Parts: sequence; structure tokens; C-alpha cells
Amino acid sequence: MMQDTVDETLRKSLEIYKGLVEVSCLINSITDYKKLLRAVLSVAQRVIKADAASLFLVEEDTGDLRLAIATRTDGEFDEPGITVPKGKGIVGWVMDRNEPLLIPDAYKDDRFYAEADKKTGFITRSILCAPLRSEGKTIGVLQVLNPLDKLAFEALDLEGFSAYADLTATAIEKLRSFDIQRERERVQRDLAIAADIQCELLSEAIPEGLRGAKFTAHSSPATEVGGDFYGVFSQGEDAIDFVIGDVSGKGIPAALLMTRSLSALPFIFTATDGPASALSEWNAKFQPAMIRGMFITAIAGRLITSKRVLRLANAGHCQPILVRANGEAKEIETPSSLPVGIASGIKYEEISLHLETGDRFVLYTDGLSESQAKESDPMFESQLLQVASGPHNDPNELMNRIINAAMKHRAGEDARDDLSILVGGFE
Repeated sequence: MMQDTVDETLRKSLEIYKGLVEVSCLINSITDYKKLLRAVLSVAQRVIKADAASLFLVEEDTGDLRLAIATRTDGEFDEPGITVPKGKGIVGWVMDRNEPLLIPDAYKDDRFYAEADKKTGFITRSILCAPLRSEGKTIGVLQVLNPLDKLAFEALDLEGFSAYADLTATAIEKLRSFDIQRERERVQRDLAIAADIQCELLSEAIPEGLRGAKFTAHSSPATEVGGDFYGVFSQGEDAIDFVIGDVSGKGIPAALLMTRSLSALPFIFTATDGPASALSEWNAKFQPAMIRGMFITAIAGRLITSKRVLRLANAGHCQPILVRANGEAKEIETPSSLPVGIASGIKYEEISLHLETGDRFVLYTDGLSESQAKESDPMFESQLLQVASGPHNDPNELMNRIINAAMKHRAGEDARDDLSILVGGFE
């Protein structure tokens, strides 16, 4: 009789060991998260010879346990999404104490949370429950219910089941890591595509063959994509409209608003009579649908080539710089109003300047004026004026001088904000 008991114990231990080997193989062979959870429950149910199995995962924000997946008596699986409040029931007790538990008779145990039975119609008799532990972190609870070959589970069952739960946790965390890595790679691919699209848009933002004027520009986002933009729009033979803008924030939301602005602005300039009215119309169209907290600072301008006049209007943007042909640089004091998208009904003002041949105006975003290294002050307007001063042959020379000064000022550190420059003038 004693030998029979020993033989049965050895047989049971061997089955559990085979189950551990099987789940170890699952860790290396299954790369789909749902398939893994189903395989884990199937092996547990079969090796422990249980009527049902279920797996709970911790809700990070609340600490509650969500029934992620459970077996059914017909061999299929359910994902009921039942939530057990933190600390409630057998699974809550196991989770809080990080200890495995054997319950011979569930309804005689005060810790048993009977709500799950009420919702599913299942009758629980005996329970094996173990925490899912991986690298010092408990991510959930695994349990099997009702042994098929006896009234209640035994201590030997619990020992093997606990080891099985630890392997299960390792498998789950491994796949979660794979999923996170795959998602990161997908996001990086999407960002790379978005950056290419944005670069293409800006490369076409200055049309060729502008009569009587010349523009050049530079843009470098602080991350893969940014919210800075510029555009030049020819309005017949005598007028050239242009804009530089900076969408609040960084990344995809800013890039989307930047793209939307570049698409709409040519039509807005065509339908209005100058920079101030263009900004007002732009604000009227965009403000009602603006995402909370987002706005656009911008400077809009128009060159009247026949009169050699520059008109400018400012929506909360950095003041532009005028560099005369003799190298003298000074700030252009434009009346600054609220950024686009802040409030409805904004009316903008504009100024007019007469430019001579060789005069250049420099528009830029605050990624330039606030460019700095850790131990330095930003490149405020006084430094920019000093950098911009001096003779120059063309807009590219002037722009490159400013960009190189900003890079030198950062002392090799990455830019903290998107940086864009638009330089223009009459030929």
C-alpha cells in the first residue's frame, strides 16, 4: 500500500516535471501573446488534471486583478474581462502576499470571492493559486479549479504548480518585452516616414523662378519630426507672400498641425489682401478646431516687388531681423499679437518697410533664439544681431553664418527645440 502511494507520488511529480519542460519550450517557440496565454492554461489544466484554469493580470493603474483569460468546460477559452478588486478573494490574497495558496473547499474559506462564480455560472470546489513572479515583480495570478480525479487538490500539486506559475510569468514578460520592442520599431518606422514627408514638404516650400526676390531657408527638428514650418507663395507678378511658424509642442501632434497649416495657407493668402488679414483668417479657420493647449506663433509677410515694399504681421512670434546691404543689422519691431489658435476674433496689425537691393530680412523660430548649451545662456536677440551683422553676398551666406553660430553656441549638444530660419529680400 505504501509502495502504491510512493509510485503515485513519483508519477505525479513526473507529470508536473514534464509540464514544466513543456512550458519552457513554449517560452522559446510561441511569439503571439494570446496563443501563449491559451497554451499556458491548456498545459496547466492538463498536467494538474483540473476542471478549469484562469489567469489574472494586474491593472497597473489600480492594482486590481483582471481575469484576462479562462478555460471553458468545452475546451474553448473566454476573455470575460471580470475584475477582482485589489486584495479581494483568493487571487487578491495571493497577489498581496506574493504566496501560493491551496484551498481544499472554496466556499468554506472566507477569502473566496464568489462573484466570479455568480457571473460565469461555474461552481468552484477546490483551488490552486500562485503568483506570477518575474524578476522580482508580481504581474498577476494563475489558478486552476476543481481536480478531476479527486475532491480536492493536495500539497504536492501546489509545489509543482508554483514552479509552473514562475515559468509562466517569465514567458509572459518575455512576450511583453517583444511586443514593446515591436511597437517601438513600428513607431520609429512611422516617424521616419513622417520625417521624410515633412522634409519633402519643406523642400518644396520655396518655389523656383520668383521674380525680383530671393529666399532661402533651413529647418532642423529637435526630434524626428517637428512643428516648425515656412512657406513662400507667389501671388502673380507683383506680390510674393511668405510665412514662418512654430506649432507649440513637438512630435506627431505638432507635425500634423504644421502640415495642415502649410496646406491651407496658400488659399488663405490668395483670399486675403495682406499679412494681417491672412493671420486673422488663418486664426478664424483654425481656432475652433484647435486641440486644447496647442497654438501657432507665426510671422506673415508680403513683398510688393514693383514698389520694393515689405509688409509684415506678427502673431506672437520672435521679432525678425533686418540686415542692410552694408552689413548693419537691427531688429524689426512688429506689433505682436496673440498666436494663432489662442482665441477667436483676433485682429492683427502690420508694418511696411522699404528695402533696397542687397537688404535681407531674417525670420526664425525660438529654437534659434533659445539655443543653448547646459552651462550657457540662450542666444538672445543681442547675440543674433551681432552674428547677423556684417557684409554678405547672398541669403545663403547670411543663413549659414547664423546656423554655424548657433551650433557653436550649443557646444556640440543636441538642440532642445526645433530650429527654422527663413531669409529673403529683393534682388
